[in-house]
This record gives sequence, C-alpha cells and structure tokens, in this order.
Amino acid sequence: MSLSFFQVAGMDIKLTNNGYEPYHYMRDFIITNQVEADINYLLQTMKQIEFPQGELISDSSTCFKWMKKTSGQGGHYVYLQEYGIGKIMALMDISEDWRNAIVTWYDYSGDDENFRKNSHAQIWPSVHNMLGMVFRYCLLEYDGLVIHASTLKWNGKGIMFSAPSGTGKSTHVKLWQDYIHDVKILNDDTPAVRIIEDQPYVFGTPWSGSEFLHSNDSAPLSAIVMLEQAKENQIFRLNNQQAINRLMPRVFLPYFDQNMMNKALSIYEKIIRSVPVYLLQCRPDREAVELVYRCLE
Repeated sequence: MSLSFFQVAGMDIKLTNNGYEPYHYMRDFIITNQVEADINYLLQTMKQIEFPQGELISDSSTCFKWMKKTSGQGGHYVYLQEYGIGKIMALMDISEDWRNAIVTWYDYSGDDENFRKNSHAQIWPSVHNMLGMVFRYCLLEYDGLVIHASTLKWNGKGIMFSAPSGTGKSTHVKLWQDYIHDVKILNDDTPAVRIIEDQPYVFGTPWSGSEFLHSNDSAPLSAIVMLEQAKENQIFRLNNQQAINRLMPRVFLPYFDQNMMNKALSIYEKIIRSVPVYLLQCRPDREAVELVYRCLE
C-alpha cells in the first residue's frame, strides 16, 4: 500500500492505494507532508465485487447508483455497473460522516487486452468522480459547496460563469484568456466555494471536467455570472430571489438527506447574499467579454 496526501479547498486528503496504478488526476494538489486528513480514501481492487445491500435512493443516472445503507451503521454506497446494467465495476463504501470512503474497483488484470482497455477507460475516470462525490458532501462541514461552473481568477478576483451544459461557459472563459491579461482558470467544471470569515472564496479542484482544466489556487469570489445565449450582448444584475432561482439548479445539493440539505441551503443563501450575481445574455465574442470586464473592474 502507498500513501499520498493532497490539499483541496483547504481540506487535507489522504489516499491509500494498493499501487495498482498511480493516481495522477490529483497530482496538482499533492502535498509532501503527512497530515491528519479531513477525508480518507482507500483504493483497492477485487476480481469480483458483490452488489451492496441497501435502499436505492437515486437511479436517475445510467452510470452511478446511490444506496443508503440499511444495516444500521449509517452511510451510503455508490456503484458503477458495466454499461449501466452488468457486473459492478466500482463500488464506494462511504461512512456516515463522509470522512472515510473505501473504493473497490474491478481487477481486470488477466482479462483479454480489449476488455482491459475498455475497463480502464471506464473505471478510472469514474473512480475519480466517485472521490469527488465524497469531497463535495464532506465540504458542507467546512461551510462549502460545489457548483457546476467555469471559474477564473483575474486581478485577484474569482469570477464564476454558470449555465446549463452546452451554453458556452468554457468558451466564454477561453475568450477571457484570449483578450484579458492576467487570467487563470481555477476550474472549468466544478469549483468549490467556501465561506471563510463571512467571505466566499472559490477554489480550484481536481474535478474539472473531461479536459481537466484546473489550478491549485483560490480567490475571493467577486461575481457570479449566469450565461444565456442571445443575439445581442447585454448584462443585468439579478436581485437575490432571481439569483437563487437561476443558480440553484447548478449547485450540487444533497437532496437525499434533509439535515445535509438544510446545511447546504444555509451556505447557498450566504453566498448569494455576499456576491453579486449577473445575467449575461451574449454571443461568444470579444464584446461580451468586454461587457463583463467593464462591469467588474
């Protein structure tokens, strides 16, 4: 077994791996000193993984299934099936306090080469996403949320662009890199936001979409910009209720647990009341970037 330590959004993470494959997705967040971790992950392989016993609480995804443990010890299971219907390829056993997770994935050594390649392509990104699930719900205890957004750091400020998938968040952020100086992408998919001394800060995380665009950096969150495709460029500041309604579908909320949900909504309300939220109706062009720039400078 090998030990690796990471820090993400100010939280310390210990990852114990059986050495089957180096865990490279999180390398930008590695720390050299051993710490008492806020989250402990154990990664292991197994040739046959039994189906867990529990109450199915989410079956909306063809990939991940969520179960609440019914054995009395509390906690959850998340598992991934081959092509959504076959044998279990990865299973995560999560403690009740979200601080410990054992991830077991299918040991495809010894299988034929094509199956090994397909299994590798399916399992490793999925295991990485599983670890992100534990992170985002443990983050609640540190006054934090994970939000689906593309986020940059400019002039010491964190700016978050959020919208439904396919609207053009990543495109807009890349336009900022093209036309504005001193721009760094913090996270292109799921940044973390924490309330620290009544100030929201946005952090890069290693869970950053299929292209893994992220930085191990942070900034005070200065603005949230909701994107909407339009023929003309214009920007409006939203009132609190409009902001709450617009952004909430983009927040990873624990709908499966009322106590956690209450905690998350309290954090969410603090963010909305502390940070201006804008609606940018725009084309994917330089003028749209300059419109936001002038609004925020």
